[in-house]
Amino acid sequence: MTAAIKMPAADDTGTTHFQFTSKVFQITGARFALAGQAQEPRFFVTIGGLQASMSVNTLMEEFHVPRDSEDARLMTTAVRGLKYVEEIRPGDAIPSELLNGQASWSVSGKHRQIAQNRLQVQLLSWLSGKELVLTNSEEISNFIGMIENKTKLREAFEAAAVALGRDKKDFESVLLEIEQLSRELAYIEALRDRFAKIGALKEKFNKLIGEYTSDSRLKQEIQRMVALHHKACSFYDKHFAEIDAQTGEVIGALKSRERQVSFIRRVRDELHFITREWDSLLVRWDEIPVRKSMHMDRLLNDTYRLLANKFATAKSMLSK
Repeated sequence: MTAAIKMPAADDTGTTHFQFTSKVFQITGARFALAGQAQEPRFFVTIGGLQASMSVNTLMEEFHVPRDSEDARLMTTAVRGLKYVEEIRPGDAIPSELLNGQASWSVSGKHRQIAQNRLQVQLLSWLSGKELVLTNSEEISNFIGMIENKTKLREAFEAAAVALGRDKKDFESVLLEIEQLSRELAYIEALRDRFAKIGALKEKFNKLIGEYTSDSRLKQEIQRMVALHHKACSFYDKHFAEIDAQTGEVIGALKSRERQVSFIRRVRDELHFITREWDSLLVRWDEIPVRKSMHMDRLLNDTYRLLANKFATAKSMLSK
């Protein structure tokens, strides 16, 4: 979110829901959401069947909401909460990210298992003194499933307990801490899968270059999109590389678990916010055949807008 909002800082009052009292929040369709390429927080209502919106500052001024009131504090929280949820309506629960740092969205057992397997591989790597470079989730699962590695894991947990200043018989505490850390990293694994769908667009772009051979202008535009897409994927991959590096040395991660959890959650929230911009586009890319058509023209235009807004300043020829 880029808009600067002149609001009082939200405080910890123990409030868990957006219980506004001003009458403006009782208008049909009242909600906070991000709008425009700048992703500005705005307040929306429905009047006479039409949707109207205004900035948060305008809302406070026009409807005389005191800046030291509970409604003002809740509005501040709503603006912050739009990083985690798409919209906030009166009566909604405050996103858990703002209350206790936990994610307000869920992950599957599959991603929890991948995260735990990845940490166990790192533990075995630490025990052997040899770096094990395994990135594919299936490859990691097969490696952990090997009988000899299952046996070595017990030894690794015991050695980790000693490295953490405990008796080797206290290996179960290490297992518990690995499980706790893996619960946080499961969200990163889920996001890794979602970002893989963005990376998969490269193949579709390359196919469309052939589809638009007869239109040199649009062909060049798609080629430009390929370059922007590469920049985008490099940017996103950097986030995953950073978190993999941060948690790669498993004993160090366990020694500073609280700091690691804080770091994981910060990256999780940044990546989750980014995926929200892509979600609707990715659904359309799955639904539309990869060939030249009016529907594809519009999808390319919308995809270019997102890429160019984040990674370039050039104007799209598709929008002409």
